[in-house]
Amino acid sequence: MITACMSIWPTLTNINPVDMRNFIFSIILLWSLTAFSQVAIAQEKVLTLSEAEALLEKAQQKYSKAKDAYRKSLKTGEETTTLKALRSASREVGRYRLEIFKVHKRDFLRERAELSDEEAAEFFPYYEELQNKLFRIHDDAQREIKRLLRSKEPVSDAEYQAAVAKKIEAVQEEAQVQKEYYERFLKILPARKIVLIFDAEARFSQEMMRTKPGKQGNRQNLLQSLKNDKK
Repeated sequence: MITACMSIWPTLTNINPVDMRNFIFSIILLWSLTAFSQVAIAQEKVLTLSEAEALLEKAQQKYSKAKDAYRKSLKTGEETTTLKALRSASREVGRYRLEIFKVHKRDFLRERAELSDEEAAEFFPYYEELQNKLFRIHDDAQREIKRLLRSKEPVSDAEYQAAVAKKIEAVQEEAQVQKEYYERFLKILPARKIVLIFDAEARFSQEMMRTKPGKQGNRQNLLQSLKNDKK
């Protein structure tokens, strides 16, 4: 867009100041709307099970090719480049396996909270956004704890205290973020359905302890268990 605007700049030198101001304002507005729409699309996109499974299949094919390329490169001494590709492909496989897990969880929550299509379409993008933020907050604190526990060098008491303080800050930040999002959820769903989602989250965690993730039939087992537990 900037290139296109610059290409017509010479033709604007004779425009009066008011028109020039309006032109610049229009360009800024158009640029802002374009950027906003891209963010909105990214936030609203929630994969279906078939979409996630299709993407996982492609990622697994990519990983298989990367693995073959890495094995061949070990004979030629060019494994550095192929190893990067293999790691990237492995992360992609993990990403779409996580997406499939999210689909199972959304189905479970939706059934338990009795969400309509409209409610689910509006609620879950924000719910996924919340989960991502909570994960980042928790992961940041947890990485520091793991670093200290895995350290081969002596760790001072001050470092342990700093890790404890960071964990406490993370818990406080999680609570604040949850408060902000649940206030937003209350504008989308009635309070009763929010409470049902609380209950469904707990039940889902219990079911995942009994049913191995990724096992065939996992989704059906979760949903069937939900129906059996419903009162």
